[in-house]
Amino acid sequence: MKSTAQEAISLSHADVCRWLAQVFMTEVTNEQLTAYYGGAAGAFFVVMSEVCDVSAQRADFEAALVELPVLDTSQRSLAADYAAMFLLGERTNAQPYAGLFSEGTGKVFGATHDSMVARFAARGLSQSVPTNEPADHISFLLEYTSVLLAAPDDGAETAQDFLRNEILPWFDRWAEAACRVQVLSRFYPAVVKIAQTYLAGLAKA
Repeated sequence: MKSTAQEAISLSHADVCRWLAQVFMTEVTNEQLTAYYGGAAGAFFVVMSEVCDVSAQRADFEAALVELPVLDTSQRSLAADYAAMFLLGERTNAQPYAGLFSEGTGKVFGATHDSMVARFAARGLSQSVPTNEPADHISFLLEYTSVLLAAPDDGAETAQDFLRNEILPWFDRWAEAACRVQVLSRFYPAVVKIAQTYLAGLAKA
């Protein structure tokens, strides 16, 4: 069996961004939850540690996993938390769309959405998940970051440029709003804080 460190050798920062994108886009499944209990996220944390100190955030994530069995139905509780934080966020101004925090209009499908559609099209890409979500959903921005990381010499825009210009200027405000949402477990707030710390570190790498 591979150790966490050995598994991390085969992972990259692009993989970490794709993992975060997936967590923010779809509810955690029972299979994924079982994998997390088995330490599957450990390899991602090893990669993150190359650009930031994420030890406190990792401890919060692992503590949230320990607390989940106390809930009657862990997966259903997480599904409720996912909906509260990412689907019903308009009640607390916490929807995960860049334009809501950067454009000042309070509307989706604005200029930031259009900009992301153009970026994907310029690279011949499509959004990986069939969805009606605006293209400036944090998951799509993270997916695009992973593309830039995987092909650093393919174009003028670097992952660090994209992070500094398109994600970091609004991410802290979204993270603060998202973590104010009343939830049953600390799982999703922990992931938001992991992303907040990691992306700031990655932008400086």
